[in-house]
Amino acid sequence: MVVALAAIVNVGYGTIFYSFSVLLGEGAAVGDFGRTVLSVALGLGVVVSGVLAPLVGTVCDVAGPRRVFLCGAVLGFAGLAGFSRAGEGWHVIVVWGLLLGPAMACTFYEPAYVAIDQWFERSQGTALGILTLIAGLSATIFIPLTQLLVEALGWRDATLTLGVVLLFAGGGLAAAAVRDRPREQSAGGLQGVYRALITGARGADGSFWLITAAFFLALAAMFGMLFHQVAYLQDLGFPPQGVAAAAGIVGIASLPARFLLPALSDLLGPWWPTAGVLAALAASALLLPGAEGWWRIYAYVGLFGAAFGAVLPMRAAIMARRFGGSRYGRLMGLQQVFLALAMAAGPSLGGLARDATGSYTPAWLAAPVLCLAAVPLLLAAARGGRASG
Repeated sequence: MVVALAAIVNVGYGTIFYSFSVLLGEGAAVGDFGRTVLSVALGLGVVVSGVLAPLVGTVCDVAGPRRVFLCGAVLGFAGLAGFSRAGEGWHVIVVWGLLLGPAMACTFYEPAYVAIDQWFERSQGTALGILTLIAGLSATIFIPLTQLLVEALGWRDATLTLGVVLLFAGGGLAAAAVRDRPREQSAGGLQGVYRALITGARGADGSFWLITAAFFLALAAMFGMLFHQVAYLQDLGFPPQGVAAAAGIVGIASLPARFLLPALSDLLGPWWPTAGVLAALAASALLLPGAEGWWRIYAYVGLFGAAFGAVLPMRAAIMARRFGGSRYGRLMGLQQVFLALAMAAGPSLGGLARDATGSYTPAWLAAPVLCLAAVPLLLAAARGGRASG
């Protein structure tokens, strides 16, 4: 089931999220709608996914994640199909807000994290490592694949094709392999789910908010870099196909850290390794401004990939260590509301800064400041005690 969860997340991220970095490049959707509209649409979708995260987490807590994944696959197909046929900028924004945002909430890591917490009493770090190791191949697969589809079919038919992949691969795996094991049953239908959401959110304490603030800063920097790296490298004069191949290697570079650091957290704890990951993310951001040779690009790819691969699973490991139990999904969902704002702000502000200044460099130089500011917040949270689950 862990492999199935990983494959669903892989396809969800690849078809909706990573493909978008190619669509921001030359010869794709940016030619029809511009970077600002596309960045705002993506940001809106991420915000919507965050707003829905507490509800999704609560449903997973009280009913299990299987139907959540199925719903996400259907919504994702409908959203990608609508995006592929959009004629105006506002069409794109509506599709991302009403369809692709909810699809992200239902097919990305959060429901899978809850499934891991429900099925694994011990060695959660190892299970998280396997989950993110396989899901981490998403960028490696889908960035070059999307580039090839765009060149062969045009960006519109390429996007529709990705929607079909999500529907049949993601939805099929959810139906065939995912099993529910909720720790708490709801009563009273939607009213019971709402009560469970409210009572679960009361478990947030001071350490919860410190952890949330730390990852807010880190994800704003990381996702801003992730979604604009292809366009930034093209701005620096590197050819599109070479850039897409280099960006795809980010997924390969992330694989060791995706598995080793969460597994190591079972033995040593997650706090200091996560602080090291944030420092590495800051260092990677300093490699691109002014880059002229490919060696700088591949140094960035290696360091950013390693840090990028570890951030999300280490967040799950930290939250499981501090808040694992029957309310885990609700607290992860509550936290995701704020992290979604960060994930939206990074790409959106990056696109706005590029259009306003004609360069990505100012936004890129802000990234290490945000990452390093997150470290003391995280270590302060480490001094708190474990909350009851």
